[in-house]
Amino acid sequence: MNDARKTLAVLAIEKALLDVGKPTYNEVLGKLYQDYHSSISDCYENPEYLSRVLKELYGQSHLAIIESIKKQLDDVSRQEEIINFVMKISE
Repeated sequence: MNDARKTLAVLAIEKALLDVGKPTYNEVLGKLYQDYHSSISDCYENPEYLSRVLKELYGQSHLAIIESIKKQLDDVSRQEEIINFVMKISE
């Protein structure tokens, strides 16, 4: 079951980034790898990576991406692991 939640979270992150644009997606991927030797799939276990990268790259504009991720996860937003994930990327 944890794998299903992780997959949903990863897909939500990818969709939110791609909705902004392919350059944004690629920029976030590059920064995650450069700073943490990680990929988007690692962000479920380490949401602080995503949070820091988005803040560093986009400042206050990162909030729009976080909102998009939350919206993507709305159907499962009452599950404890998803609640914790969303809280950590929102910090």
